Amino acid sequence: MAKRWIADVRSDREAVTEKYDRCRSELNEIHRSATDRELTAGEQERFDRLSRGLQNASDEIAKLRDEEMDMIRQLAENPANREGGSVGQPYGHDASRARGAGERDQALRTIERSAKAGMLVDHAAERATELVERSGAPADQSIAARWVTTTGDEAYRSAFVKMLADPVRGHMLWTQQEQAAYQAVAGVQAEMSRAMSLTDASGGYMVPLTLDPALNLTSDGSVNPLRRIARVVQTATESWTGLTTAGATSEWKAEAAQAADGSPAVDDTPIPVHFGDTFVPYSYEIGMDGRNFLEELRKVMLDSADQLMATAYTTGSGSGQPKGIVTALAGTASEINTTGTEAIVASDAFALQNALPARFQARAQWAMHLAIINTFRQFETTAGALKFPEITNGQLLNRRLNELSNMDGSISATATANNYVALYGDFSNFVIVDRIGTTLELIPNLVGANGRPTGQRGAFLWFRTGSDVLVPQAFRMLDVPTTA
Repeated sequence: MAKRWIADVRSDREAVTEKYDRCRSELNEIHRSATDRELTAGEQERFDRLSRGLQNASDEIAKLRDEEMDMIRQLAENPANREGGSVGQPYGHDASRARGAGERDQALRTIERSAKAGMLVDHAAERATELVERSGAPADQSIAARWVTTTGDEAYRSAFVKMLADPVRGHMLWTQQEQAAYQAVAGVQAEMSRAMSLTDASGGYMVPLTLDPALNLTSDGSVNPLRRIARVVQTATESWTGLTTAGATSEWKAEAAQAADGSPAVDDTPIPVHFGDTFVPYSYEIGMDGRNFLEELRKVMLDSADQLMATAYTTGSGSGQPKGIVTALAGTASEINTTGTEAIVASDAFALQNALPARFQARAQWAMHLAIINTFRQFETTAGALKFPEITNGQLLNRRLNELSNMDGSISATATANNYVALYGDFSNFVIVDRIGTTLELIPNLVGANGRPTGQRGAFLWFRTGSDVLVPQAFRMLDVPTTA
């Protein structure tokens, strides 16, 4: 029954697409006939009528496409359509374990194949492998493995490219293999949405594995150092929960004496993921070269998303966006005031480092704005030599020094403010959480201010990420307070 309904919807969409093509053809004809002159009143009226018809057809096509996707999801959610049989079919422990191992092996083969083909860089392949093998509960690992396998399928990539080239009719060019790949991804997408009870995950296309920022944003060349030095995890759920503690208490116990209660206080506050997006308009001409455009889209989207996230990971409020490391530490015992008068002094570096507990010193690093780094670079000894010559080699007091441009880079003595100018600590205790399954919505036609087509389409990509400090004691942050 469901298959017949899907066929009917596709038939209706083809009929509307024909209307869409007729409107666009007539609009192009009017445009060509009046290239070097203004439109007559009759031509303008016809042009406006066809534009409205084109927009209505586009909206109807999008509505029918969403209806088709809903039907595909229903098929995917119906246990009778799943491999393994109907509801209540008994599976032994060994069968479930074998099925999970098969999903994992298939996902790992997909990662290896994509990496060898040069479509998945080394750090992304490592992230994907870690997600498949250590993403939490078996159910989460199962979803992660199927996400990797389906979105990493070359057939889905080619189906996705055809939709980029023509969101209205691209699906009509799908091969049977591409259609099956799309349906498999839609099934995983529906399962992920159902598992998380999401209200914002309906519609759209999950991007191919090689485009997802949950894997591809972390790189040695990133302009966002927090993604290089923090702990970055991926999740298939609405949030990530890590257990943190100040540590258990040990003791020297006398013979036959009762042992003291050394149990630690455990904090399991989850880190939620928040909604971020990137809108990319592109011309019909660019979209025709779908494979090249996919790579260009990847570059533009990743750069834009990286810039947005870099700010949030540093100073984000935590409300509707990730909580930044500066926001999380401000006002806590980790905040240390300068010993100078509304200015940085050389001794601040020693004070900040000395204030960090010994257990966090081994992996501690620095993070500052470039202007603040240069301030420390210029400090001299009484003999006129540089006080911190190691800054030239990217270190300060024998610890790595990172440039973080979203921190405060200037101190104004004419304003009443807190100036958070330096961070020092073990950044593995600052966690960035990325939710897998980035989604792309395609807008078939963009129109100008007068409601006329511009010959462009729109790609609206959205992703979800979050961040927070797990252990504030693992950091010290220098504040230079000023008073107007």
